[in-house]
Amino acid sequence: MSADALFGERPTAALKQRAVRGAFVAGGSQGAKVVLQFISVAVLARLLSPHDFGLVAMITPLIGFSLLFQDFGLTQALVTSPNLTQPEAARIFSINLMLSCGVAVIVGLCSPILAHIYKEPAIMPLTIGLASQIVLAAAAASHLALLTRSMRFSSLACIEVAAAVAGLFAAITFAWFHASPWALVVQSATAAFVMMLMAWFMTKWRPHDAVPLVQVRSMLHFGMGMTTFNLTNFLSRNADNVMIGWSRGPLELGLYDRAYKLLLFPLQQINRPIGAIMVPVLSRIVDEPERYRAAYRRTLQITMLATVPGMLFLIVSAPVLIPFLLGGQRWAAAVPIFMWLGVAGLHQTISNTFGWLFVSQRRSSEYARFGIFSTATCIAAFAAGLPWGAQGVAAAYGISGIVMRLPAIIWQVGRSGPVSARDIIATAAPYALAAGIAALVWRLAFPILPHAAFPHLVATAAVTFAAFLGAIAMFSSGRSALREAVGVLPLHRLLRKSSI
Repeated sequence: MSADALFGERPTAALKQRAVRGAFVAGGSQGAKVVLQFISVAVLARLLSPHDFGLVAMITPLIGFSLLFQDFGLTQALVTSPNLTQPEAARIFSINLMLSCGVAVIVGLCSPILAHIYKEPAIMPLTIGLASQIVLAAAAASHLALLTRSMRFSSLACIEVAAAVAGLFAAITFAWFHASPWALVVQSATAAFVMMLMAWFMTKWRPHDAVPLVQVRSMLHFGMGMTTFNLTNFLSRNADNVMIGWSRGPLELGLYDRAYKLLLFPLQQINRPIGAIMVPVLSRIVDEPERYRAAYRRTLQITMLATVPGMLFLIVSAPVLIPFLLGGQRWAAAVPIFMWLGVAGLHQTISNTFGWLFVSQRRSSEYARFGIFSTATCIAAFAAGLPWGAQGVAAAYGISGIVMRLPAIIWQVGRSGPVSARDIIATAAPYALAAGIAALVWRLAFPILPHAAFPHLVATAAVTFAAFLGAIAMFSSGRSALREAVGVLPLHRLLRKSSI
């Protein structure tokens, strides 16, 4: 495919086939990335110490914050733009690249301040090393957005998996010969570099003849709303690391970081590619409410069917799973942290999909306002839990999400647009009830489960999955979702019934 195919009107022909092919590819690639993440956690946890992970986790919030400004929400503007020219994309590329270079320099200048705040001199060179990925990410951002816009999911999958493999190989090799936090820096930089090279190769597009800034004003306005949400969302997702690192030090932060990466990171890896498919699909049918509503509800059903029982298994098996997977009792203190974060993960299986609605309906200003509310409640919860350390922070995060943020965003996103709050509640309620029933069945069966680690995990998985699937089959919508899942063709059936 030539670079010209990335521009102009978004393709509408064979939309179903594109989405189906994307579902297969995204499912396979994300499965591979989740496996790679588990390998990374298990292997690097044996080569590096919690202190090493804690040092890098202290820096990660600053790097993540910086990455927000090299993008400025403009990649989503490229994806959702109904008509896009190469000169417009070239201007967006140049904006991203210039911003990223300036941000990388600022990050380098901030490294001594960060080292002083945490009282860890080793943080300064690590911060400078991690700043390299800011520029590399910006150099790839527009190209990746164009691939998403044209629904070239096979190319995106190849890029993401290759980058993850390269980064993991580089980290393990480095840590094998020199066990230090620099192995994690090498992992990030290698993955970003490989992603940049492959994005340019796959698109065959080279930015040139950029239009004046005034001609991309609408994209900048859209990007401002997205950036506001991304900024507030970033703060809510990283304030916990900052607070724990400042108050409790790198050891406890390392435990929290590994628990988070082992539980919530795989969930994000499942939701992100589905969103990459659904945002361009939904944006094409936003003016057809019935089709839009049906597509979203069925995708939410499939997403919850794929994630909720697995999340429940991880929570109930944590006392055995964590020492078994991470290599010993030195990680046992991460167990309660992991379990409380699992509570947050359960409601995020629903709330993570709401971004598809805001973005595809181009409601970035509302999305930004909710982000401010979410950040305020998250930071307040972290502060309330901090006296009890990382475990208290995790508990406050999980509980506040269910009690405050989830009801608020359901109300906000359902105020307008094709999908109402009633639609969301009716779709999600059977899965919440099934999770409760499965947890009760597991508790009743616990006394007869094997005591040895591996047989216990296998038996726990069998009980939780069987109980959940049996419970969800009691609901007509659950039976429909199960029928769609049989044959490993969920999105094909989803889109066929949604008439996309």
